[in-house]
Amino acid sequence: MARERTEHAARELSECVEFDPGKRCGVPVLKGTRMSVAQLLAELGEGRSTVEVAEDFDLDATLVKRFVCGLAVCLDRTVST
Repeated sequence: MARERTEHAARELSECVEFDPGKRCGVPVLKGTRMSVAQLLAELGEGRSTVEVAEDFDLDATLVKRFVCGLAVCLDRTVST
């Protein structure tokens, strides 16, 4: 079961995050954007919802939610969206 969860999390995260030396010097960003993963996590850590962050930064809300859920699975937590 743990292996399947890890594989699922890796798939989800790989579909949501990219590392491109041409974008922000290779800092991990949400795919198709210049929004760093660190900035996204900081925004969420300040209590903002995934929908608020998506709207304020013109991001695909589904992509933001997939990233959060993938990270949660990676950390072995469930998330309600």
